[in-house]
Amino acid sequence: MEYLVIEGAEDILNGDETSFTLCPKTGKVVAPRGYKNIYQVVKVKEKEALMILIVISANGAVAHPCVVFPYVRPPKDVRESIDSYWCLGLSETGWMRSEVFYEYIANSLNPWLEASAIKKPIIVFIDGHKSHLTMSLSEFCSRNGIILYPLPPNATHIMQPCDVSILKLLKSQWQATVNNVKCVRKTQIRF
Repeated sequence: MEYLVIEGAEDILNGDETSFTLCPKTGKVVAPRGYKNIYQVVKVKEKEALMILIVISANGAVAHPCVVFPYVRPPKDVRESIDSYWCLGLSETGWMRSEVFYEYIANSLNPWLEASAIKKPIIVFIDGHKSHLTMSLSEFCSRNGIILYPLPPNATHIMQPCDVSILKLLKSQWQATVNNVKCVRKTQIRF
């Protein structure tokens, strides 16, 4: 019988993804007292968002992230603004797709593991969503000492430490920053 030996905290990773709306709603509008007809004008599509995937090891090391854009062909300024180490994922909807996740694991996470001299096998706890679980990805991971361990789909709290400890805070700060920029500029925000 063969046993899996995980030697250190760098061998245990948690990956999660979340979307960041480009124009988050606050539900509140600041106005002087006494004004009755208050409204907020928003000129961008409220549902436009970026999907971000991050993978973090138990020792705190952060792998290169993946940003999924809602493009088939991204504009030049988008391509040039992404750090060369980051994975640029593309899908028509902007949501994580199985092809994008495979490309991330094969062409970003695995090279990062090798460059970081992380000894394999490693285990990656991920959301059990169907976009994360394909036969081709399973075969790649098996050949490369990567064990994907799916958690219940869309689980949060204690089962998704990456979501609870990092992404939740990041999303709230993102919303506050975008709303602050909207108040200062009083114009459309373009990303």
